[in-house]
Amino acid sequence: MSKRIEYIDALRGFCMYLVVYSHVWTYGYKADSSNSFDHILVNFFLALFFFVSGFVAYKKDFSWTVGTVTEIWKRKFVQLIIPSVIFCALFCWQLACNWKTAYNPEPLLGIATSWYWFTVQLFIFFVFYTLTMLMLRHVKSDYHSFSLIVIALLIYCISFSHTIIERTQIGADFFRYLGMKHWRLYVFFIMGVLMRKHISAMKKCIEHPMWMAVIVMVFFLMVFCSDHITLPLWKPIGAIVYGGVSILVIFAFFSKHYTSFSHEKILGRTMQYVGKRTLDIYMIHYFILPRHLKCFGHFFSDNLNPVIEFFVTSIIVLLIIAISVLIGNIIRLSPFLSHYLLGEKSSSKNKHMHSNILRWI
Repeated sequence: MSKRIEYIDALRGFCMYLVVYSHVWTYGYKADSSNSFDHILVNFFLALFFFVSGFVAYKKDFSWTVGTVTEIWKRKFVQLIIPSVIFCALFCWQLACNWKTAYNPEPLLGIATSWYWFTVQLFIFFVFYTLTMLMLRHVKSDYHSFSLIVIALLIYCISFSHTIIERTQIGADFFRYLGMKHWRLYVFFIMGVLMRKHISAMKKCIEHPMWMAVIVMVFFLMVFCSDHITLPLWKPIGAIVYGGVSILVIFAFFSKHYTSFSHEKILGRTMQYVGKRTLDIYMIHYFILPRHLKCFGHFFSDNLNPVIEFFVTSIIVLLIIAISVLIGNIIRLSPFLSHYLLGEKSSSKNKHMHSNILRWI
């Protein structure tokens, strides 16, 4: 088992903070975020999250066979899909109780699936990645990285072809239920895989003064000018550029200041702990996310003050994270519930019971 990298766990905690921050704006404030921090964060936090997922997914000298790939699928299905289905069902039930619309589940299911899409897409990305590695197992390693990039870009192009695919009802349903619009994020998953694979070369690149200066300048250029560029095909190209340079800047920051995010520091311990509980927070936070904060949203939209906005929203975000972690730890008191609700690895004494349940399913 590969040793955990502390600043990567801290980076995962930072990603979870960004996710909850954006959801507070979207579902809590319900206001225009074009002049807020959320408008900046939303353009790269999903790319960053999938990048980290790809980074930790890479396994050096792994034996890619049908058996090992099937085992990964089984493990990821239990870790990602089963919790998503259960929490999605619970969330539909909560909405039905609040709205008293249990007789018409379709709109409830639509809302719930639009919120619990991340883990489903992450499972699909693992399928893409493992199938690619299985197909390339007899190919020289020199061509692996190039092949991964080509396939990722092909999937990226497919995700932007909705105007063609959705011309028929079958195509529209196919595009919708497979979440193909999110497939464009797979390129950042592969970016994480390749950065982990070529970590030494990437660190030399981001530590080079000139290269880092260019990356930082492009990052700020994208932050302030990306929405105002109207060049042909800019949307797909700009998404890759914005996401890529954002990842490089944030990764370089965490990598350079890794001592600040170590377990010896309070900040590092806290962020690492949150990073190790991302699935708990993601699954639970929707249930406690405040949805009646329109007054805050209107105030921040009408009175531009990024400092106050950031301070107030961060307090709400940290409270949501803390409560989610607390509820998750209560669930973890039961090994059975923690395995099927939060994707926790099962202990050896429970594996037989879990295998019987999976056969029944």
